[in-house]
Amino acid sequence: MKIIPLPFLILPTLAGAALDSVTLPEGAVERLGLGIEELQLAPVSDPVTATGQIILDPLATAVVASPVSGRVETDTLRRGARVEKGQALLTLRSAERAAAITTYLDAEQRLRFARDAYERERDLEKRKLTTTEALRERDLEMARARTAHLSAIQEMHLLGISERKLHDMIDEEPVRLDLSEHVVTAPISGMIIDKTTTPGAPVERNVELLTIASLDHLLVRFQVPLRGVARVKEDRPVRFRAIVGGAGEGTATTIGLLPSADAETLSATAAARLENPEGKWIAGTPVEILLDDPGAPELPAVPVGAVVEIDGRTCVFVAEGGPVFRPHPVEVVAESGERLGLKGIATDGTRVVTRGAALLLAAWEETHAAE
Repeated sequence: MKIIPLPFLILPTLAGAALDSVTLPEGAVERLGLGIEELQLAPVSDPVTATGQIILDPLATAVVASPVSGRVETDTLRRGARVEKGQALLTLRSAERAAAITTYLDAEQRLRFARDAYERERDLEKRKLTTTEALRERDLEMARARTAHLSAIQEMHLLGISERKLHDMIDEEPVRLDLSEHVVTAPISGMIIDKTTTPGAPVERNVELLTIASLDHLLVRFQVPLRGVARVKEDRPVRFRAIVGGAGEGTATTIGLLPSADAETLSATAAARLENPEGKWIAGTPVEILLDDPGAPELPAVPVGAVVEIDGRTCVFVAEGGPVFRPHPVEVVAESGERLGLKGIATDGTRVVTRGAALLLAAWEETHAAE
């Protein structure tokens, strides 16, 4: 075996059917950026192409509105900030909130008093020390107090204040508490994608303050030509590539297809869920979707760039361990967009070079020509 200095150490082609292996010096695999993947079976057919866009999932997006009128006291987070569920977003100062809590505390005390008065009256009635009419009056007073309490507590629910916290207020000294301060918290974890507030600004009830979107997963919405509608199946993977930017290719899982078609474009709308835990994909990115035929035969599949020509033979480079790679003759029997279906190679753990095969080919040709 002839040793060649950086960047390659390569054996020439044998005269027979077999091709010699290619050995790279230490560190050359990383320097060349070779991509190596285990060969997988996949349906390979003429794909139907659809256009689409990556969008935010409306079910994973939350618009945060002000529950009360008031003004912004503190506001330190900016658009683009990541927040966790329950995290404080901003603080409002609201006389409306203070009045609502005061009303609730008063209603709670009145209900407790009315309940105690009714119990005392009922005990007296059992001992024949009061009249039935007096007991009925206490009962009516308790019913009115309960209605007022129910109305007050609904307002507390709208403010997001739990009954436990309210009971703690009653047990403390409410007069010493700052009832006007309202902390707005994040309903979900995600990123602040829109924001309209500034410190000191007045706000009205139900006015949108900010929007949070979870970016852990997104949606791919795309228009499917009618001839490809039959290929859109629920819970099936769909391949796509970014039309602009450097994000490259990805895979999403089909959610469903709308049952109506657009007569002007002769297409139907479909959506797929895109897992995005590392934040690789950005909402708004236009994409091209390749819809394979689910009925197509499964073949060993590689990207187009993995196939090279050596001495008139179509080959892929097989990784034999370490820096050793061997050209393996194959036959291309099907094509699907940027993938090729092969014949003449096994998929039982075979690892092939899927990126950078042309670099190995160039080195092989240079060495072969030198000999």
